[in-house]
Amino acid sequence: MALSPPDLDLMFQSGTRHRWPSGDALEIEVMDVGTVNLASGRLVARDNDGWLSDSPSDQEAFSEQLASGSYRVVLSMADFNTRGVRPRAAAAKVVIKEEPVVSWDMALRSGQDPSKLGEEEFFGFSVDSGQGCFLDVTALPQLHHLRNGARTELEAAREDVLRYGWAEITDSPATSELNIILFDCGMGDGVYPTWIGRSASGEAVCFVSDLELLSHSLGPIS
Repeated sequence: MALSPPDLDLMFQSGTRHRWPSGDALEIEVMDVGTVNLASGRLVARDNDGWLSDSPSDQEAFSEQLASGSYRVVLSMADFNTRGVRPRAAAAKVVIKEEPVVSWDMALRSGQDPSKLGEEEFFGFSVDSGQGCFLDVTALPQLHHLRNGARTELEAAREDVLRYGWAEITDSPATSELNIILFDCGMGDGVYPTWIGRSASGEAVCFVSDLELLSHSLGPIS
């Protein structure tokens, strides 16, 4: 059976503490980090680094069609409360509707069939630079421009991610309202699943990318 979603709601409860294998405790802080403009209603989650070669999936949005608009982005940041250890992102969320989630589905791209996944397998986005991003599929040319011709702006944003956990890049020159929200990936390089939270009526309420930091903890401290 394919991977089942963890307790994603718990990841976004500020003040929740988790025991780390070292014996230390990390504490969750929830941060609103702006909005992502989904002009076409098609969300992309992917690595943001410019030195990496794109795979076909890096060019694809999730299959779920949303209404065009700007949607709030929220990060679950894990603070280790240890000198010299910076907070790291445990999960990244795009809020579609302010409604309770009653079920979770794996976010899929065209041609992906979860029934073909093996035990604990999942479809996700690959990260080889320790950071990811959310953007509309129509903003991919903007990301490619940054990668190929505006390295200074991209690297400055990536430095901000290291400092603050996130950064935003807006369209420059401002010919549109498209933007890119960059975020830290708590476990660094790897492949991360994204889940769609659904309301009682089956509508998409949010997308959550699990950055798998908390899956390496010993669980919440009661």
